[in-house]
Amino acid sequence: MDGNRRKFLKIILIGGGTFIVGKIFNPLFSGFLNNPPAKISLPEKTGPESFRVSENNKILSIYDNSGEEIFQIDKEA
Repeated sequence: MDGNRRKFLKIILIGGGTFIVGKIFNPLFSGFLNNPPAKISLPEKTGPESFRVSENNKILSIYDNSGEEIFQIDKEA
């Protein structure tokens, strides 16, 4: 038997076995390895009324409903 053929058949056999074992054990281990995604809490109001825009000659600022500045654009640049 040719040595290259033997190596090729060995690689095909190992690869196929790995694929089949992965298909069998993936559902068993997926629950243990993957953490459930964290829930993201959204603000109560999610619309244009939940933001406040402040503008002067140099800066355009956007604030959320708690009053914290979340975005700022420099007009002169």
